[in-house]
Amino acid sequence: MSFSYLIGQSTKFVWYSTHYIISFKYATPIKIDRQNPPPFFKKMPSGKKLFYEMFKLFNEERKYINKSKYKIPKANIKDFANVFKGSFNFFMDLPKIDKRRTEKKFNDLKEIDEDLPKYFLRNFHYQTDGYLSENSANLYEFQVETLFSGSAATMRRFSMLPIIDFVKSKENKLNFLDIGTGSGEFIKTIKYNIPELNITCSDISKAYLDVAKKKLKKFTDIKFNNCKAEDLPFDNNSFDIINSVYLFHEVPSAIRAKIFSEVSRVLKKDGIFVLTDSLQLGDNNILDPLLEFFPYSTHEPYYSKFIREDLIRIAEKFGLKMYYSKNAYLTKTIAFKKK
Repeated sequence: MSFSYLIGQSTKFVWYSTHYIISFKYATPIKIDRQNPPPFFKKMPSGKKLFYEMFKLFNEERKYINKSKYKIPKANIKDFANVFKGSFNFFMDLPKIDKRRTEKKFNDLKEIDEDLPKYFLRNFHYQTDGYLSENSANLYEFQVETLFSGSAATMRRFSMLPIIDFVKSKENKLNFLDIGTGSGEFIKTIKYNIPELNITCSDISKAYLDVAKKKLKKFTDIKFNNCKAEDLPFDNNSFDIINSVYLFHEVPSAIRAKIFSEVSRVLKKDGIFVLTDSLQLGDNNILDPLLEFFPYSTHEPYYSKFIREDLIRIAEKFGLKMYYSKNAYLTKTIAFKKK
């Protein structure tokens, strides 16, 4: 497994790093006042340091896999075809993204009939259609892997660790809710490792949820619900596990608090909430400048506050006590238990 894992991750790293380098060279340079640059600008980690941090991530996952902690779903011919299709669509969309970024235009959206909150109606990352179309959903995974040089799926998989341990401690079949499912890639990995879970996927974006349904169609027992994370349409004490990956930094602070409140409401007593998202300031001093630079390079309107927010304190207000925290390169997983 070590050799095949090494080959697979090395191939991903080279493939997506190449796309990142090409896109960076193509893009209009980000305007930074060289006479009076932001304090973090001169402290940016070198490529060598970033590579070392990424290597630690891959090496740690290799150990988990060798110990059979979890498995990585095997790729098939269709997966490889989608990667090449994603590459083509990625480069086709680059000029549009670059134009929006240079013009600071983040409301370039088509008309929609859905009743959606204002905070959601924008071109996150300056991507075409924001989170509102199937084209965006189909391209999302490729864009995220490019941004993180092929490490995004690995970082997400670390969020399975507290889930797997929790499931092993229970004898009955558990109800699992995923909020902010997106295009469904992580749920495929969860189902591959813990097939016995009763899974409900939810997302505010109907387009992304439709793509998730197609991606997960072989799992006939998964339920899907198009809803807001801050207004969940489920009964009190309905779920044993609630999971969230890369959702919290995409919403305003007030909405984050409401999501914690809703999670606490629908989570059973002694159930767990697993929150996986970006590192926050102070989690890894080497990477702090990169976190502060991120909103400069893309449209992430709620990110700067997120990396400074005391999530543990806010969660405790709603009866959720942190019992687990683990960094995975640029990502952190926190697990809470309902008191």
